Amino acid sequence: MEQLIGAQIREVVEKRGMTVTEFAKRINKSRENAYSIFSRKTIDTGLLKLISEVLEYDFFKQYSSDYIHLEVAYTQNLEENRMLRDYNMLLKKEK
Repeated sequence: MEQLIGAQIREVVEKRGMTVTEFAKRINKSRENAYSIFSRKTIDTGLLKLISEVLEYDFFKQYSSDYIHLEVAYTQNLEENRMLRDYNMLLKKEK
C-alpha cells in the first residue's frame, strides 16, 4: 500500500533529526499545522515544494513516471556520449 504524503513528510523530518517545532518554523506554519500536514492524504504543490526545499528531499520525483523516464534516458545519453567521445578520440589517434 502506498504511504500517504503526510506520513512520508513526517518520516523525512524524523530522518533529518528535525523537531516538529523546527520544521514548522522553517515552513512558516504553527506546530499544530505541522502535525496536521503529517496526517494529510494530499497536499498543495506550493507547500510541498517548500517542504521539499526545507527538507532537501524531492517528494515530487516519486510521483512522476515521466521524470523517472527522463532521468533514465538522460543517464543513457550521458553514457552514449562518453562512448562516442572515446571512440572519436581513438579515431583521431589513428589518423
